[in-house]
Amino acid sequence: MIDIAIEYPFLLFRRKVKSKAPTSWDELTERQFLAISRAVDGAIPDYRFLSILSGIKEKLLRKLTPFSLFKLSEGIEFVGTAGNVHSNFIIREIRGTDFISPKPKLDSLTFGQFIFADAYYSNWMGTKDEKQLNNLVATLYLLPGEKFSSDTIVDRIWTLANVDSDIRKAIAFNYGLILMWLQKCYPLIFRETDNSNADRRDAINRVSTSRSGWLTLFESMVADDLINRDRYAELPIHTVLRHLTSKYKENARRG
Repeated sequence: MIDIAIEYPFLLFRRKVKSKAPTSWDELTERQFLAISRAVDGAIPDYRFLSILSGIKEKLLRKLTPFSLFKLSEGIEFVGTAGNVHSNFIIREIRGTDFISPKPKLDSLTFGQFIFADAYYSNWMGTKDEKQLNNLVATLYLLPGEKFSSDTIVDRIWTLANVDSDIRKAIAFNYGLILMWLQKCYPLIFRETDNSNADRRDAINRVSTSRSGWLTLFESMVADDLINRDRYAELPIHTVLRHLTSKYKENARRG
């Protein structure tokens, strides 16, 4: 967090307002993350966005000089840095429901769950179809202690359709950040893209569209071992990605 101090004239005196602003995704509150998601989507005015992140009232921000606003924005520049990724879901629970997010760094996510989530996310990014967004959230957010099953998705999308659209879109945005984090963890599996001149939304989209064939990879892992098909799907995502990385390196040495 960074300290913020703003002095401004008030009658015959000068007043000082102090606050703190986040400097990384880890320091964001759920409200601040929702504001970022809405801003990326173009649905929130700049002053309101800056007010939520800085804790400074919007009325006071409008009185600041352009240079002061620029200095204030410098502290939260991580938001617009395409290479600045995040590995956790900031919205841990969906208000009004009992559904909770996967554990930090996707430690609780299975490979089968990832295949479904990734397909729905890619469809959502390509079409912005509400059903695909609901399917994505229903795939990622489960009841406490529950194991993922594709059979529950259809039953839950009706409940999730009533959740605030901003929350559902923020979850999709968060998933995009996590995909970029996975790309950095497993660069041999996720095709690297040059994000240096891309805005965050475009960078996330290109990470998504650069991946394909997860189901094909799954089928190649299962091969003729159909009896244990469900066991393969229930493997932790990191176990599978580490295995695929190892196989990739082994094939590269042989080739």
